[in-house]
Amino acid sequence: MDRILLAKALGAIAGYSLARDIPAVRVVFCDAATYDQGYLPPEAIADRLQVKGRGGTVLQPEINLLEAATDFPDDGPLLIITDGYCDRLHIRREHAFLLPEGHHLPFAPRGEVFRIR
Repeated sequence: MDRILLAKALGAIAGYSLARDIPAVRVVFCDAATYDQGYLPPEAIADRLQVKGRGGTVLQPEINLLEAATDFPDDGPLLIITDGYCDRLHIRREHAFLLPEGHHLPFAPRGEVFRIR
C-alpha cells in the first residue's frame, strides 16, 4: 500500500477513536515481519506514528497474534486495513475491513467493508 493511502486509513482510525472517546488502539503492522506497536492513544496515530513496512499479503499471523493476546479484550473488534491483495483470512471475532475505493477482497467477507478514497 502506498504511504498516502496508509496515512488516510490511519487518520480514519484516529478520527473515529477520538470521536468515540476510545482511549487507546492496538496497532499491528503486517509486512515480511509482524510489527506490533502496542496500544497507542489516537492522537499518536494521527500525529507521530511511524509506519513499519508497506503491508503484506499474508495477514493471518497478525490476526492470530491479536486473537491470542492476553492483553487484548476478548470482545475487542479488529479493523483490517488492506488493499485487497491478501490471502483468505480466518477471523473468529467481530471485525471489519477498510479497503481503497475500487478494490475488493479475494473472498466473501463476513465483516463489514468500509471504503476509503
